[in-house]
Formats: sequence, structure tokens, C-alpha cells
Amino acid sequence: MSVPEGRRGRWANAAVLARAAVLALACLAGAACSGGTGGSVGAMADLANPFLGPDYSAWLIGPVARIAKPEEIKAYLALHDDGEAAAFIQQFWERRNPKPGQANPLLARFEERAEVADKKYSEAGLLGRRTDRGTIFILYGPPGKGGFEVARRPTDPPIEVWQYAANAPAGLDGRHPDPFYRFTKRGELTVLYIPRPGSVPLSAAPPP
Repeated sequence: MSVPEGRRGRWANAAVLARAAVLALACLAGAACSGGTGGSVGAMADLANPFLGPDYSAWLIGPVARIAKPEEIKAYLALHDDGEAAAFIQQFWERRNPKPGQANPLLARFEERAEVADKKYSEAGLLGRRTDRGTIFILYGPPGKGGFEVARRPTDPPIEVWQYAANAPAGLDGRHPDPFYRFTKRGELTVLYIPRPGSVPLSAAPPP
């Protein structure tokens, strides 16, 4: 018995959402244990559109959600058709094109960094562009310095630290990066980390 195309797409997207929910719960569990993880991954399931095909359902997850306005996120999540989603994405980037009607340098930079993020930061079945490290990389580019801090608890993994200069240019979201971003491993996924007092200062190490 064959399954209709639309139903197959919904089942595939349901699997994507289920995996996102599992990853979010894993991160939340890590936060409950350590009090230190960020909450960005917990929003994955909320940003996925289960009515769209696999090419579009997860489009918001990652840096796009940091670039988009709240009303744009709401409008995209209300879409039920891949054609509408494709048109929405085209209009989304054109609204941010500093050279309307010409090649969009902002989109070109986004896509170039996204390809690098997919190669360097993909993990736990997620493309690198959907992860916390990939999100920061795409928005602000590579950090000026990178290194590690020793976790407060001996059993916890080291804390990866990215440092951006005070005069770092604004990112693709129009904001300047924070001076530091910290990441830690929780289960299969590396997530944003909010440090507690008592961590060891940034160690000498090459940028990630």
C-alpha cells in the first residue's frame, strides 16, 4: 500500500520534530544538572514548521531566527505550502538586500558561512548551521580568539570559549557580537553555556 506524498512529508517532518524535541529535552536535562546551558536549542521544535517539506520545515532553526522579526517568524510558521515558503524566503532576503534588485551580498555571506558551519559543526544528526556554534559563526564570522576553560565540576567537559574583539563589526542580524560565547557538550550536542563563578581563565589555544 503506497503512502500519499503529502502524508509521507508530514511523517518525515514529524520525525524531524521528534528528534528536535529529544535534543531539546537532553539539553534541558543538562541545564537542570549544571545550571549552565543556554536555552537556544530548546526552541528547535517551536521553530520547525511540520506542514512544509524537508527543504523548508527547519529553515528558521539557527541563525535565521536571530535575523528574522517576530512577525516574520509567525508568518512563516503559518505557511502550509512549499511554494509559498520558497517565495517567502526570497522576499525575506530581498528585504535585507543592501542593493535591491542586484545580487545580495548579505545572502551570499550567509550561504558561504553556512557551508563552512555544516562542515565544521554538524553533530547529533543536525546540520552545523542549526547548532549553537554554527549559529554564532554564521551571524558574526569566526572568533578572533578561541580556547577552553576548565569546567567547575571535574566530571564536566571543558568549556569551549570564543572571543570577539570590542570593535568587531555588526553581524548578519545587525547586532555586534558579545565579547565571549561559551559552549559545552551535553550528550551528543554542543550548546551555549552560561558560566558560573570559579572557572579557570581562557587558556592558550588556537581558534576553533
